[in-house]
Amino acid sequence: MTECKYCGLVENKKNLLYEDDSLVAIVPEKPTTKGHIMVVSKKHHTKIQDIDDKELQHLFYAASFGATALFENLEAHGTNIIFNTGSTIQEGGHFHIDVLARKSGDELNFLWKPKKLPDPEMDEVQARIKDKCDMIGVEKKEKEVIDLDKKKPEKIESEEEKAPQEGKEEEEEKKELPSEEEQRYKKVEKKDEEPEDKESYLIKQLRRVP
Repeated sequence: MTECKYCGLVENKKNLLYEDDSLVAIVPEKPTTKGHIMVVSKKHHTKIQDIDDKELQHLFYAASFGATALFENLEAHGTNIIFNTGSTIQEGGHFHIDVLARKSGDELNFLWKPKKLPDPEMDEVQARIKDKCDMIGVEKKEKEVIDLDKKKPEKIESEEEKAPQEGKEEEEEKKELPSEEEQRYKKVEKKDEEPEDKESYLIKQLRRVP
């Protein structure tokens, strides 16, 4: 493999501004403008498609933070956040993001002349791109890692085995609670007892009357 310039920058950490487990942010030795930050992935990615969503999000968050630093500390009038991917990357093919401070009259020109495509060709291009763009917003599912050393349960209860146990618990709960019929019987029994008590009490009182 050809020696990668950007892997060398990651190792050397010259003009280092920030570093974490995923990236370094540095000032390049030959900056494009007075206020040039380079955010370099520590992994040697040649294409943006090879970078997982979490790492890519972190790279662009760092670039956005760098742009804010240029605005606040160098009084930039604007910024350009630029990256290349695939065969367009030069000098080692290592994915990185350039954040450039812009000021009026800095003579940097990133404008290009728009092309006019024939309508049929434009429709074909749009249709082919749209097929893939329909997946925007759909997160990639991480591959599930199966731990072969994890101890398996000795026995897995089936639904049929669980059912008798659940039925037994329900029966025990029912036994603890009196049935509606028993509750009604007790209420009637109590009502029948009350008049007898009152009647016997009255008879006793009447018998005492001379």
